[in-house]
Amino acid sequence: MARYPDWFERLDAIREVVRQADRLEWLGRSEIRAVFGVSERDSIRLLHRFGAGERADALSLPRSALVAQLEVIRRGGAYAAYLRQRKGVASQLSAARAEISARRFRVEPPGARQPSLADLPKTISWRRSAPNGPARFEILYGDGADLMRQLAHFLSAACADREEFFTATEAADAGV
Repeated sequence: MARYPDWFERLDAIREVVRQADRLEWLGRSEIRAVFGVSERDSIRLLHRFGAGERADALSLPRSALVAQLEVIRRGGAYAAYLRQRKGVASQLSAARAEISARRFRVEPPGARQPSLADLPKTISWRRSAPNGPARFEILYGDGADLMRQLAHFLSAACADREEFFTATEAADAGV
């Protein structure tokens, strides 16, 4: 990953502060330090980077020149790459958080016995309206987490009692 200046994340705020500082015609070390939120040494480096010159025995930069250069940086390729990288990192963090959340979702407490179809709660039901008619599967749930738990419980029980499950779900003449 490319390394970008720390102040890139505050570029819009910096541009706005510099633009609104009407009473300051020239910016020196202390102003750059305050606006960019950098150390004394970095404020001197930034002044040199933006082309500051000596004025009254101090390094300073015209505010209008800084505003123009910040606009160029804002529209430049390096800043665009920074924004893409930042968006990619944010996307990866979001995906990682979702994955962690999914891993923390517990269906059964550790050490719980294998569920059976007979143990299913009354909120889960399936029935056939007629011997060869369509079947109906129903789960009554309180919220998304409850629905996920019940589905997982049902699937776990159906896998444990596969033969019983298939027998109960087959139509009367399925084998004919």
